[in-house]
Amino acid sequence: MDATNTLIICAVIAWGLQIVTGFLQMRAFNRMLQNMGQKGTVKIGKTSSRWKPRTLVVLAHDANNVIIDATIMKGLTIFARPKTLPALIHTRIPLTETTMAMLEPSVREAVACALSTK
Repeated sequence: MDATNTLIICAVIAWGLQIVTGFLQMRAFNRMLQNMGQKGTVKIGKTSSRWKPRTLVVLAHDANNVIIDATIMKGLTIFARPKTLPALIHTRIPLTETTMAMLEPSVREAVACALSTK
């Protein structure tokens, strides 16, 4: 087997691994979204930066606008998984400036996007 065939085989294996791990990431996100949908109204926001790691925030709130559950997915790769965001749980919408100031700038942008009325 020559170098060209080896390179093609490595590229196909890498492509297959990327497809499988991307599928696993989407499955984890969809399961998390289904669970949060059962808790209350769901709002999703993400950062708009193309060059920085994307941050995705999912909020579930009840009829009284109290956030029941908050989850974040942050990362540049397909290995990012949903994690709980405890700083927002049991807070009331609209969020206060002190609550927003406690968050990282990328998380703040994603939360603002989720809570906007666009």
